[in-house]
Amino acid sequence: MRLKNFETGAELKRSAGRPRSEASRVSILDAAYGFLQSKPVSSISTVHIARKAGVSTATLYRWWPTKEALLLDAFLFKADHQLVLRAEGSPLERLKEYVLQVGRFLTGENGIVVARLLTAIQDNPILRKEFLERVYSPRDKEIRAVVKEAIQKRQLPAGTEGSVLLDTIIGPLLARLLIRHERIDEPFVISVFNHVVAGAIAGGWAQRNGKPR
Repeated sequence: MRLKNFETGAELKRSAGRPRSEASRVSILDAAYGFLQSKPVSSISTVHIARKAGVSTATLYRWWPTKEALLLDAFLFKADHQLVLRAEGSPLERLKEYVLQVGRFLTGENGIVVARLLTAIQDNPILRKEFLERVYSPRDKEIRAVVKEAIQKRQLPAGTEGSVLLDTIIGPLLARLLIRHERIDEPFVISVFNHVVAGAIAGGWAQRNGKPR
């Protein structure tokens, strides 16, 4: 009977193994994110993460080559579910919605994690490289595409730089988060967004009409 059902049994084992592996992976990511919420990056070790997740360090290193790669995966595991730039609709409305998501994400424990990562990349070149490649650059590319679409639909003037526009909007939010430790509420985010977009439009109008900005 065992020989007769061997192929089916093997298939069942493989199917059962995948959920267990995924559960372990999620446990590791949750453990890593939990440490990011409570400790600076320099104080977090892979041993502590593995112990909290209930796995061996060998399991952890099978999926992540460095602590930095794991910590950024843990961050993206949370952020990618809460920061979503829609593909359809008015470009400026999609951009505003995305910036509002960023504002909400920076509030509370997620904001603490962002602050810790931004602080850590100043002294950790491995983490800085990973952060630029896996967090900043993909989002910069997405924003550039939306700004290009907004230019094509004449919602923004030609020559508007997506990176500059986003940095100008996000900058005041980070100032509240990292320097003033003030709440980043929706009215503040909308006010910043509207001021930056209005400035970009006014600057484009002045440039077209040959007037000093």
